[in-house]
Amino acid sequence: MHKKLALFSAIATIAIPVTVFAQNGNQSGATSEPTSAEIKTKNQGELSQIKKQVEVKKEEAAKKRLEFQDKKEKMAEEKCKNIEKKVATRANRYENNAQMTNKVYGNMKTRLDRLTSQLKSAGADTTQLEKDLVTLYAKIEKLKTDQAAYIATIKESQVSACGKTEGEFKTKITEARKVPELVKTARADIKNFFQTTIKADLQAIRATLTEEESAEVKSSMPKPEKNKKGEAPTTTTTMPELPAAPAPAPVTAQ
Repeated sequence: MHKKLALFSAIATIAIPVTVFAQNGNQSGATSEPTSAEIKTKNQGELSQIKKQVEVKKEEAAKKRLEFQDKKEKMAEEKCKNIEKKVATRANRYENNAQMTNKVYGNMKTRLDRLTSQLKSAGADTTQLEKDLVTLYAKIEKLKTDQAAYIATIKESQVSACGKTEGEFKTKITEARKVPELVKTARADIKNFFQTTIKADLQAIRATLTEEESAEVKSSMPKPEKNKKGEAPTTTTTMPELPAAPAPAPVTAQ
C-alpha cells in the first residue's frame, strides 16, 4: 500500500513539470509568431512611409529644378538686356556717322554742282566733268544705301537678341559684321575717284581756260608803240582764279 502511494507521488511529481513545460511552450510560440494581419499592417505602414519619403524627395527635386530654371531665365534675360543695350549703342553710333557722312557728301555735291555751273558760264567744256560727276554721285548713293541697310540690320539684330532664337540672332550679327567693310571700301572708292578723276577733269578745264584766256588777251591787246629806243613796253596780265575744288569726304573707320 505504502509502496503504491510512493510510486504515485513520484509519477505525479514528474508529470507536473512536463505539463507546465508544455503550457509554457505554447505561450512562447504564440508570442514569437505574429499573425498575417499584423504582418500586413506592418508592411503597409512601412510602404506608406517609403512613399512619403519618395514624395518628399520628388518635391525637393522639383523645387530645385524650378529654382535652377528661374535662375537660368534671369541670367538669360539679363544677358539679352546687355546685348540689346550694346547693339542699340552701336546702331546709334553708326546712324550718327551715316548722318555726318551724308551731310559731308551733300555739301560736296552742292559745291561741285556750283563749280560746274561757274565753269560753264566761263565758257568751259564741262562734258567730261559732268559725265564723271554722274559716276561719282552714283557711288555716293550706293554708299548711302549700304549704310542704311547696315543700320537696319543692326536694329534687326537688336530685336533678335531676345525676341528670336540664338541662331537667328547670330545670323543677323554675322550679316551686320560684313557691312562696315563694304562701307569702308565704298568710301575709299569715292575718295580715290574724286582725287584721280574729278580733280583731273578740273585741272584739264583750268588749263584749257587759261590757254584760251591767254590767247584772247594777246589777240585783244593793241600793238605796242616803240619807245625812243625802239623797244616795246612790257605788260603784265593777271588771270582770274577758278573756284577751288571741294575736298573729298573724310573716310573714317566705323
